[in-house]
Amino acid sequence: MNCEEIADLMDGYLDGELDALTSQKIEQHLRDCHKCEEGLEADTALAHAITQSAPYYKATAELRQRIHSTLRDAVGSEDMRSARENQPLVTRPRVERRSFVSEMPWNWLALAAAIVLVAIVAGNLVPRIQQSGTDQLLATQLIASHVRSLMANHLTDVASSDQHTVKPWLDAKLDFAPPVVDLTNGGFPLIGGRLDYLDNRPVAALVYQRRKHFVNLFVWPKATGASEAPKSITRQGYRLLNWVDADFNYWAVSDVSDSDLQTFKQLFEGQVLHR
Repeated sequence: MNCEEIADLMDGYLDGELDALTSQKIEQHLRDCHKCEEGLEADTALAHAITQSAPYYKATAELRQRIHSTLRDAVGSEDMRSARENQPLVTRPRVERRSFVSEMPWNWLALAAAIVLVAIVAGNLVPRIQQSGTDQLLATQLIASHVRSLMANHLTDVASSDQHTVKPWLDAKLDFAPPVVDLTNGGFPLIGGRLDYLDNRPVAALVYQRRKHFVNLFVWPKATGASEAPKSITRQGYRLLNWVDADFNYWAVSDVSDSDLQTFKQLFEGQVLHR
């Protein structure tokens, strides 16, 4: 097998969906190919991170009431059908108007109730799960980019504390012009900037320092209809803070305290606002 074939089969291999012979061929290739082995390790780590942070939502009182009401209606229809069937026979036939639901056998009523239940749950929870899942996946990418910049000795592409040096360099590399400010007076001196790739697009990464810690601020244009509610996530010892303004989406990542990160956000917003 070549690397391209391995990439196509990797998802099935990780999910245990392949036959023994194919799995054996993949494992042989992984022993001989360091690049594919690294790809497997990255996919495994990502899958583990997603599994660990998969959101769980407790049903609200309103949702539970709607489910109970639907089931009561279904059971009530079945009880009415049974009562009519147990009435004594009369000598003269009498035409009865029966509803479609009353004629349904119990197993079909149970199935209908289950379908209604699934529809209610999906309508209430799926949008929240999808959004939360998107944020969690992005958070994983952000932390990985932050850690990689510290480990690979690639903190900046342009190292400068002068915002008038960092901004033109980024403007020339990107299809947008991110705001760049120096926060030295607030205790967060600008170290420089670099290019990164997040959320399926190139982004700007501004690097600030807080004592012996670094803050990576990732910036890219705001998506149409994006939520403007600030988000705060803590994972694996790192804090992530997200906010948006009229033009841009911001994600700050660091291992500084929550109060420090909130202070950084306020200082950055204040500088951008008064430019």
